[in-house]
Amino acid sequence: MRALLESTRSALATEVRGVDQSDLTWRRRLWLYRHGFLSSKDAVWDLTPGTVAQYLSDVEYRRIRGIDDPYTEALANKLLFHLLVSPTHDHLLPDIYGVVMDGTFVDVPGIPEAGSFEQFLGRLADAPAIAKPIQAARGDEIQRIDRLDGQLRLDGRPIERTALSETLIEGRDRLLTEHVNQAEYAARIAPDSTNTIRLLTMTDPETGEPFVARAVHRFGTPSSGHIDNWEAGGLSAEIDLDTGTLSRAVANPHSDTVVEGWNDSYPETGTQIADCTVPGWDRISASVRELAGAYGRLWPHVGWDVVVRDDAGSITVLEGDPQSADPDIQAHGPLLVDDRVRRFYRHHGVLSSERRGLA
Repeated sequence: MRALLESTRSALATEVRGVDQSDLTWRRRLWLYRHGFLSSKDAVWDLTPGTVAQYLSDVEYRRIRGIDDPYTEALANKLLFHLLVSPTHDHLLPDIYGVVMDGTFVDVPGIPEAGSFEQFLGRLADAPAIAKPIQAARGDEIQRIDRLDGQLRLDGRPIERTALSETLIEGRDRLLTEHVNQAEYAARIAPDSTNTIRLLTMTDPETGEPFVARAVHRFGTPSSGHIDNWEAGGLSAEIDLDTGTLSRAVANPHSDTVVEGWNDSYPETGTQIADCTVPGWDRISASVRELAGAYGRLWPHVGWDVVVRDDAGSITVLEGDPQSADPDIQAHGPLLVDDRVRRFYRHHGVLSSERRGLA
């Protein structure tokens, strides 16, 4: 009941913002509500009487998190995720430089050299680092830390040693990790952000085999800063699952961004996005499917966020997201046109029987 109330409150808050951001008629809004959609989706998805049943609705989306229960928490918590996955797939995970809990650096079994601010600074001497809350999503409070000509910097701004220490131990528990260097193709398109691929995997309930339902490549913009989050103003391009070729990239019409609409190329650099092919795509897809298969009993539904490190298809998996069918996933087309996806969500009780004639 508590989860239901939280979900309802979140949906209402989102809808209130959506009312302010669009000029839909109330007739159109009521039609969307009747089919389970918030009004904000009308500007993003192609919702018509003929297509509406092919989209996973907002009501259904809020049931997705339950698919990975009772192990959702271990997926959502970045420290638990690392501790669970590292024994088998440490080669796919970023190095951890520090763990901050309850306002202090702590030693964690299985994570060497992560127990003090001094140790963290020692690792920082060689390469930049990323600080992020242990339990957060959508790029919240992610910070980049580096050292330039001996000067410590936080998100590109100079910061004194004491101030950095105080910043890291204040607020939520944090994980400090290596800053993953991305492949040349991604840096060429958007050089000022770490540009990730979200691969949405599902474990087929009949065969037990994982499959990639959809993949999108996200790129940061001046609005989103050093992160590529779509809701923060980043761009999203669909990846052809057979070839690794990118589509045009779309901006979130409800984000505060300087980039709008559909883009064949990246506005700042002019580099082509549409028809660019992710190098090593077959290896990338296979690596993620293997990982999803290894943990499919715990997490049958995951959005894996990966950084491509080189042209050979080497990757680093930054995290797995249980609430992973984000709005930009369906900005490129409805998920339920794929029969495997529809069967998966039906098996897990996500689909609303009343709107799909299943009752």
